[in-house]
Amino acid sequence: MQLTPLHVKEKTTIQYMSHELLFLAHSGQPYRGTVYVNFTSIGETFDLLDFKKYLTSLRDKKFTAEDIAFEIHETIAKNIQTKNLGVIVDLTARGGLQQRLCYGVEFEPVRKENIFQIR
Repeated sequence: MQLTPLHVKEKTTIQYMSHELLFLAHSGQPYRGTVYVNFTSIGETFDLLDFKKYLTSLRDKKFTAEDIAFEIHETIAKNIQTKNLGVIVDLTARGGLQQRLCYGVEFEPVRKENIFQIR
């Protein structure tokens, strides 16, 4: 999957989050979770529609839970140039166990709730 590079100001710290991470374990059972991406731009970021399509494309691929953060990190690193790239994946609990997987530079993810709500 190709992420289209977009030009942005250098030294901009960029953080993306998606609650829509879904991929298959080798057993065929689904993993669900949230992915956080953080990096410092050296003049590039990626198109968010491409990133959404990339995350959606993972839904029919099989990974071990421990490899998914690495996979996302490597895909971003192959498509754009960054500094301080880090990926965190928080998986929903399975069998009473919760997992957080990190690859790359450590960072503290910013958690925001969706602001568009129907009342």
